[in-house]
Amino acid sequence: MENDKKRFKLVRFAFETQSGGMVYRYMITDYLIPMFEINQWIESRSLQNANTGKEYAKKLVVYLNYLHSIGVEYDAATNRHVKSFIHYLLYGGLEELKLKFLDTEVVCATAGRYLTAVTELYKWLANNYETNITFQTKTDTYRARKSFLYGQIYSYDYQYILDSSLPRQKSRREYIKWYSEAEKDTLCSHFETLRDEAVFRITLEGFRIDEALSMQLQHYDPVEQTIRPSRSKGKQSARSGRDNPLRVVALPSELCELLNRYIQTERMIAENESGVISDFLFINLQRDSTQGKPLRYGNYYAILKRCAQRAGLDPEKIRTHSGRSTKVMEYLERQALHPEDGITDAVIMESFGWRSADSIVHYRNHNNQVIAKAVMEKLHRKKGGAND
Repeated sequence: MENDKKRFKLVRFAFETQSGGMVYRYMITDYLIPMFEINQWIESRSLQNANTGKEYAKKLVVYLNYLHSIGVEYDAATNRHVKSFIHYLLYGGLEELKLKFLDTEVVCATAGRYLTAVTELYKWLANNYETNITFQTKTDTYRARKSFLYGQIYSYDYQYILDSSLPRQKSRREYIKWYSEAEKDTLCSHFETLRDEAVFRITLEGFRIDEALSMQLQHYDPVEQTIRPSRSKGKQSARSGRDNPLRVVALPSELCELLNRYIQTERMIAENESGVISDFLFINLQRDSTQGKPLRYGNYYAILKRCAQRAGLDPEKIRTHSGRSTKVMEYLERQALHPEDGITDAVIMESFGWRSADSIVHYRNHNNQVIAKAVMEKLHRKKGGAND
């Protein structure tokens, strides 16, 4: 479609204010006549930043002209038309839409932005306008409110189309999901504070990073060598006057010694210097306005990546959740090597705070040689015994 022949266009309008000044707004026109409903939505997107409304409008113009090319009005479109629009973006109009590079993530990201504009428009229309229209679904014809029709558009999951049509667009970032003994040792030896090493070693005991950073001094028992978090998955679970429902984990002596040294030195110094008395076990040590306040996730994540770089590991492959994955595999290895220890799936669920054994699957390393060899040896022992 040539630009001057397109039905829908994006036009810049100038409006005079009461004070005599000028404000500029971008509007979509239908045969040069501004569209009332759609421009209302664009204006709502422009309240904080006019460019935001402009970017949404540019994408809607493409969508509206596509619908026009297939003989459909926007207020009669169904999710079938939105799906065909996505395919048009990916394959039918690559040259016009500049979505050329099929070997990059640009196509998927750009198509996603078009999709956001379309679905957000219909969400707004559903909340503000309701009239009756007819639409077709498979073999039956239904009569419904516009809001119902709009709802099937904005609530539909189109992401699978992008994923299946462009499977290479979203490259998965590779992580070290399970630490080897050598990787654990080298990371521990390259932290610059006792606190940072202690946090890392606590994640190696199966705690999520949020759980580790939520731990309070009162929940660490250096005599019994146990610890528990005060929240899990960002949710405060312990309530006043009730027992803390979060799991208790027994810690190895080496980790307890490390925690004790941290509490008696770095943590005590930070509290004394800052004058801030904190309930949290892990606090900021740096001499600035944050000293004595709880250690936050972003701060620790940056510390962990810098530590990995010093240790000669790729910091881009480091994540805070790998300690938990590593601990799960330790349990599974022990389960395979020593079934007499009674480490059942129920024991693992209790240790990691899971309600379903299905959660174990996401942490399992299917290429684990220890488990593979243990299974092979057991099978051969059984065969040998049968032949004797």
